[in-house]
Amino acid sequence: MTMPVFLNSVPKSGTHLLKQIMSGIPGMQLKPYEFYEGYPQDLALHEAGFTQLKDGDFAAGHVYYSPEYAAMLKRNRIKQVFLTRDLRDIVVSYVYFIVGPYPDHPLREYLLLLDSRKEQFLALIRGVQLGKFRYPDIGTWYGQFRGWIGQDDVCWLTFERLTASEAARRQALDRLLRYALNGRLPPASQLEAALDEMERRIDPSTSLTYRKGVSGEWRHEFDDEVKAAFKQVAGPWLIVDGYEKDDQWQ
Repeated sequence: MTMPVFLNSVPKSGTHLLKQIMSGIPGMQLKPYEFYEGYPQDLALHEAGFTQLKDGDFAAGHVYYSPEYAAMLKRNRIKQVFLTRDLRDIVVSYVYFIVGPYPDHPLREYLLLLDSRKEQFLALIRGVQLGKFRYPDIGTWYGQFRGWIGQDDVCWLTFERLTASEAARRQALDRLLRYALNGRLPPASQLEAALDEMERRIDPSTSLTYRKGVSGEWRHEFDDEVKAAFKQVAGPWLIVDGYEKDDQWQ
């Protein structure tokens, strides 16, 4: 039986896909608890939710990094899987999501008033001021999550590793399974059977938020102005995360 696991992800990184995969791990089941943002005022409420998780349970959410939140997870014996994606593809997927199946997002009405998809991309990239509410630029927004990478006992996965090829996905699933089982590995034959079941659970048709599920979609959506805006506020993240070697990408 696995310890409780928190599936934390940057929005539009493939959360539903990873929920399906994790549901295939022997003894694991998804609980309905969901955790968002993780601001200081959220900590007590979130901790109350995490204490409800038992061994074999996992829950999902989108929570920013903070030392206080990390300490809370540790004292409650919660392992964390952290999922990210090429931030350019997140911009594309997030815009389509906000103006499509997500009627309650605070940016929806604003984005729908803009004249083009390009203007919507630029708004999300540069940030938006709506009265007293400030939606930060995409680099600042992502930076609030990225602190989880490199933390002790956090399993960092990327959407690209889960979708690039069968071999890459199998390797990522093996790493995830070993992490979730916390070293208590079954015989090799059972391990392979568990990996097979994790793959079998993948079914994009059951996700209400699934659109295309492919990498590199930004290449077909961004023009030079959008690329330049992205480089200005978030370009360094692509280098740090290994998606680009420098800022000369086109």
